[in-house]
Amino acid sequence: MRICIDSSTFIPGLQKRDPDKVKLLILVRNNIHITIPRLIAKEVTRNLIAEEVREFYRLFQEEQFGQIIDEPIPSALVEKYINLGLPAKADAFIGAFAEWMNVSHLISENRHFLRELQTTAFEIVNAAEFIKLLEDDA
Repeated sequence: MRICIDSSTFIPGLQKRDPDKVKLLILVRNNIHITIPRLIAKEVTRNLIAEEVREFYRLFQEEQFGQIIDEPIPSALVEKYINLGLPAKADAFIGAFAEWMNVSHLISENRHFLRELQTTAFEIVNAAEFIKLLEDDA
């Protein structure tokens, strides 16, 4: 399974402010591949203290577990997500990235993704919903 986790989920999880997000970061270390664009990594690290930044990058130390992608996202996909109603600055890039990387789930607390985006390319869930999916599959 390949997933993308948005900064709105990473930050409170790494800061230990939300039990569901903390649990998610523990659970995903088992047979789930995280792939994120550099854009998310920059946003996450900009909002964390040094120890939390180190913990974030530890999630990506094993290549089989996760990766941060630096390649540019295809502009046609970004345009598609702008046309679907996502803000052009970051959300359209993240939606396009999720489709481009063929993720099964985009995990976000962002209302633009959760309430407004209609796509069949991937499933959009928050941390609590993804945890429930994992527990139901176990």
